[in-house]
Amino acid sequence: MRGFQSNASEVRSALERLSDAGIVERVRLAPVGKEARRQEGNVVKLDRKVVVIVTVAGRSPEKRYREIQRLVEEAGITGVDLHFEHSGV
Repeated sequence: MRGFQSNASEVRSALERLSDAGIVERVRLAPVGKEARRQEGNVVKLDRKVVVIVTVAGRSPEKRYREIQRLVEEAGITGVDLHFEHSGV
């Protein structure tokens, strides 16, 4: 579990600039060893990758998804499957 939390912390650090700007509201680890329900109602089955859920603010948060993915990749974070949800703000 500690390794999973470490991955979520690495993602949080990589997205710190966007978090400070109010674009990324929350970064959290999906429950390990269980199914995680996303806001859209889709069920995510966990496998070998760590699922990290990123809550994005704004009117068109999907426009930020590619930038968030790029920042995580540039930070060299591997074994993480990012899932996005809209904060509604």
